Amino acid sequence: MNHTLFYQDFNHYRCLESVEKNSHELYLCYCGKQECPPSHEFGPATRTEFLLHIVLDGKGTFSTPSHTYELEKNSIFLIYPNQTTYYQADADNPWTYIWIGFNGPKAETLLRYAGFTPEQQTAFLPDTAPYETAVHGILTSCQLNLSSELRRSQYLYAFVAQLADDLHQAHPGVPEFSYPGSTYVRYALDYIEHHYRQRIKVSDIANYVGISRAHLTNCFNKELKLSPREYLIDYRMNKAKDLLTTTALPINQIASSVGYEDPLSFSKAFKLVTGVSPKSYREN
Repeated sequence: MNHTLFYQDFNHYRCLESVEKNSHELYLCYCGKQECPPSHEFGPATRTEFLLHIVLDGKGTFSTPSHTYELEKNSIFLIYPNQTTYYQADADNPWTYIWIGFNGPKAETLLRYAGFTPEQQTAFLPDTAPYETAVHGILTSCQLNLSSELRRSQYLYAFVAQLADDLHQAHPGVPEFSYPGSTYVRYALDYIEHHYRQRIKVSDIANYVGISRAHLTNCFNKELKLSPREYLIDYRMNKAKDLLTTTALPINQIASSVGYEDPLSFSKAFKLVTGVSPKSYREN
């Protein structure tokens, strides 16, 4: 791991470069902020990482080998690794921008999720404040110690997460990012384990996991040969069996302990699963 840091802080320019680079899914390379003078230019140049600029104020142009973009406040533009680009501040209303360079195995996937492609390298943001906050957080965490390293990673992920929130919905043709079905099921099972005592429903589990109820049901059927509702009921009934055989708690308290507000509903569900009532199960 390379832990070299180079930090600059001038009146109109702040930059942190050569931050630690490793094999993480996403890692920071550098970031900064600059109030550009009139007609200030950069390039033609290439980069070895993904580089995003966000225009906070003013105007300028961004050029790739195939296109030139006229950009203004709230615009964002992406430079791909090994792509030659050129950009210049407006002569009358020069831009102020922040930039962040990053890379890693997941970098291109996350950018594609936000709608960026080699044919679509610019977008418009509803609000630049969250991104400026993230870059400011990185710039003020420039010390070479573990806590600062963790904060830099935290702000980088916050930056990219905000980008996904802001831009993904604006590109309906971009497929949803998805995990394997087994991952969703494990996540759901963990939620059930910690929340079965509450009045949770399948819709609550799906919302927690972050997918639709139908998708969650498909994943459960494939992985467990059970629907989420069937699994939740079975889980609650197994917990109820334990309480019936190991405690003297009244049945209404057991019902409440496994997520049933109505003891009668609990008794019906218990008998449907086990073939006997809670009282008979305890006695036998």
